[in-house]
Amino acid sequence: MEDPIGELARELRERREDYGRTVLDSQPFKDGLRYLDGIANDFLTAQTYVRLQGSRDPVGGRFLLLRFAPHLAESTLAITMNARQGLQNAARRELRFLLEAAVKLSSRDFHPEAKTFEERLEGLNDRDKRFDQYVEDLRYWDEFEKPEDANGAILSLYRELSKFVHATEPQFSAALIRSKRGEDPGMESVATLNRFNQLAFQVYDLVLVRVFYSIGLSMAGDIFTQVFDDEPKWRFHKGKFVGRMSHCFDYKHERRVRRGEI
Repeated sequence: MEDPIGELARELRERREDYGRTVLDSQPFKDGLRYLDGIANDFLTAQTYVRLQGSRDPVGGRFLLLRFAPHLAESTLAITMNARQGLQNAARRELRFLLEAAVKLSSRDFHPEAKTFEERLEGLNDRDKRFDQYVEDLRYWDEFEKPEDANGAILSLYRELSKFVHATEPQFSAALIRSKRGEDPGMESVATLNRFNQLAFQVYDLVLVRVFYSIGLSMAGDIFTQVFDDEPKWRFHKGKFVGRMSHCFDYKHERRVRRGEI
């Protein structure tokens, strides 16, 4: 007798096994996963150094971004775990939270009307304030080149990631496109994984700018010149905006020595 359910189960099993052989076990896919893990580790490494530096400041605990740094770390781990399992939509939703949290906390930390921790935290309850207004309030060091470019990138990524927070047409249209390519949920291609990695890198790059800004020019500069300048494989040397932030410390004695100016 025919067993349609058994036949369907067999076909699905064979398809999954084929996917494992041709994609999951391929070197390009493994490289993509290694890069996904690597950018998360490099992000968390930088955040750890910032927290260590911030602990030197007796009033550091009054600032939201330093106090809630573990929430950013938790989000980064969730992004990585979801993306590794092919949960693309969930990973993008977490990316938006990470970007939004970093922007809002940084904006409130340096708001001229927020002098205490409580005032900074309470300001997040303003339901009439739009995300783009938080972005407008962001501050940058005078040495940071073209801060408007960073703000533009934040808004662009936020708009893109917001499509995956609610049930929107672009989200499901993207799923249909992947399905037509044979990429059912949990069976993404190497190209899809690499595109996500690029997106995550851009978000991490912008978030790190806010994280470094939270401890001030001098202490952030110490991290770059005394730690990351000696770690050429730290991936965010290639970040568009972390790279601009790094140039803010070219005045440092250590770099002038390396350039032969002293």
